[in-house]
Amino acid sequence: MKRATSLLLSVVLIGGPVPLAQAASPPPVAQAAQPLVTMEDGLRQVIDEALAANLELRASGATVQQRLAALDQARARYLPVIDFAARYSVADGGRTIDFPVGDLLNPVYETLDQMLVAQGQAPQFPRVQNQSIAFLRDQEQETKLLLEQPLYEPRIRPAVDATRADAARAEADLAALRSQVIRDVKQAYYRWIAAQQAVTVLDATLEATRENLKANASLYRNGKVTRDLVYRAEADVLEVEQERLATASRVRIAQSYVNLLRNAPLTQPLPNAALDAETIERFRARLLAVLAGRQADAPRLQDLASQRREELKSLDAAIAVGEARQDLARAAFKPSLAFGAEAGIQGTDYGFADEDRYVLASLVLRFNAFRGGADQAALREARAVTEQLRATRELAGQRVRLEVQQALENFEVAEASLDTAAKRAEAANGAFTITSRKRDLGQINQAEFIDARRAQTDAQLNVTRVRAEYLARLAELEFSIGDARRLEQERM
Repeated sequence: MKRATSLLLSVVLIGGPVPLAQAASPPPVAQAAQPLVTMEDGLRQVIDEALAANLELRASGATVQQRLAALDQARARYLPVIDFAARYSVADGGRTIDFPVGDLLNPVYETLDQMLVAQGQAPQFPRVQNQSIAFLRDQEQETKLLLEQPLYEPRIRPAVDATRADAARAEADLAALRSQVIRDVKQAYYRWIAAQQAVTVLDATLEATRENLKANASLYRNGKVTRDLVYRAEADVLEVEQERLATASRVRIAQSYVNLLRNAPLTQPLPNAALDAETIERFRARLLAVLAGRQADAPRLQDLASQRREELKSLDAAIAVGEARQDLARAAFKPSLAFGAEAGIQGTDYGFADEDRYVLASLVLRFNAFRGGADQAALREARAVTEQLRATRELAGQRVRLEVQQALENFEVAEASLDTAAKRAEAANGAFTITSRKRDLGQINQAEFIDARRAQTDAQLNVTRVRAEYLARLAELEFSIGDARRLEQERM
């Protein structure tokens, strides 16, 4: 290989991933080349699309609407109920009541007529037929308006409180899922960017190994080296090609996962961004602005997370539901009073005469005297469920504090690794430059050159990995504190 090729490779690797893309052929990844945007703009696009189209968020949003509708139903019990009812019936057959009126009165009337005839008068009393009265009218109609209004119903208020708390719990669950989707999209997008840049690094490395193979093949043909050096260079090329194929596969998988989160076709292109030192510095500056110059210590962040994590708010709402259900169970021991009224017309035909119209008003008092201990059991159950939720809430609070501590420590480790990785890459690039020159002068063997190349490639890939890990740990820290999008609006 010529010295100019080695120097060009070293300068390209030191300069960062964007020049590498110019030095190598386009990688066969899952999308065509996209215009380069800042990491912030790329994140904003994929996060907004995910929040608008994510299927889990859509299902959770429907759950919130369901709980709000249930709350409206519970509140409606305070208001009167007005119904309109109309009935028209036709009957045939059925039970009857027989009255033997003729058998009772006709003998009497006959005797009286005989007495009148004996006195020379005409008979005056009629003959009566026996009567049969049907229970069901042949035709009957009833048309009415009904009004029901609870005057004192102790079950309504706790039922409203329970449904309101249930709606608050669903909203908190939705907010928690939104935060989780934001975190997952960020981390998946960082992984995709890192894999993209790893492919770029491997493209440049592959070009260098192919040039090395050509150089060794030429030396072998001219009798300068033995064939084992050609085999060693060829194995080095195949090793890099294999690693590049695996990395390209990770690019496609990461791209598919980001698209899955935003409910898009799995192969849809993503906004391409640079994961370089300038990007890391911008994220660092934003974090410092959020912290307002103070140290990110675990106790303060844990207290903040205890107030802001939506999972804890959801459990608080669940406890409120349990307390409302206790009140609902206690309401079973109290009486209820309701007012009812109805007005309408009824009869065999439709009419509005006095005999057709009617009005009925009622006061209904109801008191549960005995249910076999079911009400006491319901109250005990509600108390036990509430105590279980309180214990779960306390445990969840401790877990949140532990999550914050772990996220902060992982973030600090990732941040400390940034400078180390950059210095390692700088040292590896310098060592490879010197090794390349020695190789061109024939001062080192092939194994030393390949080792230097591997060290340079590993160091360059490590820089990309550490930067992506730093951003991923930052996203995890923001999630553990609660509602990452509010961090820039508040000062901790």
